[in-house]
Amino acid sequence: APVIIECDQLDYPFLMAHDSDGFVRYEAANRFGIEILESMMSGGEVDERYIESYGEILVDDSIDPMLKAQLLELPTITTLMQRQEVIDVNAIAEAQERLKQILAKRYFDRLKSDIQALYEPTNAGIDGRSMGKRALKNRLLGILMSLNDPAVSIMCQDHYYEAHSMTERIAALDLLENYAPNDVGEALNDFYTRYKDETLVMNKYFAVCASSRREGTLTRVQALQNDPAYDPKVPNLVRALIGSFARNPVAFYDGSGEGFKFVADKVIEIDALNPQIASGLAGAFKNYGKLSALQKAQMQTQLERIKNHPNLSNNVFEIITKILKV
Repeated sequence: APVIIECDQLDYPFLMAHDSDGFVRYEAANRFGIEILESMMSGGEVDERYIESYGEILVDDSIDPMLKAQLLELPTITTLMQRQEVIDVNAIAEAQERLKQILAKRYFDRLKSDIQALYEPTNAGIDGRSMGKRALKNRLLGILMSLNDPAVSIMCQDHYYEAHSMTERIAALDLLENYAPNDVGEALNDFYTRYKDETLVMNKYFAVCASSRREGTLTRVQALQNDPAYDPKVPNLVRALIGSFARNPVAFYDGSGEGFKFVADKVIEIDALNPQIASGLAGAFKNYGKLSALQKAQMQTQLERIKNHPNLSNNVFEIITKILKV
């Protein structure tokens, strides 16, 4: 269970930029980032001290690449959802993207030069240093991609096609999927053609598609259920496609309520084949008690529908019943 300690006396900007202890520095960066995003969600301006501290980390070449990749990660949507009394995914996602764009504009040249220095497409090594450099490069590229700059998109495409490691290829494909809808089609087709007969790799393909934040994700996930490479009887493929969608806050909590309906349909359908997988999917509704009145009503309709479905497994029934009691 997470332990949240509140302390007003810590100097987050200084600790984030200068502390010699990696854990303290990470905690300061994460907590300061949370404060900044929550302020932005309330209409506040970005604290210049955060931007400067972020830059201090960026230019500190003494930091191990893997650690730096972690230090430069913005707080996730899920983290911020857990702190909200009433969940508002759109506000979180908008603030997060706006902060990325501010950082990308401020440090554009440095980000670009660091990406070029870290980029080793033929190095597929699994030693700590190689993995760290890939992680850091992908983190920096993700910040730049938020600008929707055509030149950056071309660079990301190059990283996809030149990659010798699956980590590099998937990272580039994921960024193209989220930030370059006009360019991702060719890369998706290429990935599919390369790996359509390799189930383990196709798990990654389906997960990238189902985790996308851009519009139309639900429609694409529904279509992928009919793809020859997808088999609803293979648990890992179900987790990759349906499970990834259920864990995708932007798509799942869409204001239309269609995300709730789709996952409810899948819980009922999969429960007849594999109650264990279905009960895992049912956990997607766990935030029922923290939703706005409208979304709570939308979700309640789907929860009641699952609960009242005949021949429902005991596992799913118990999970849904507990959620409804919140």
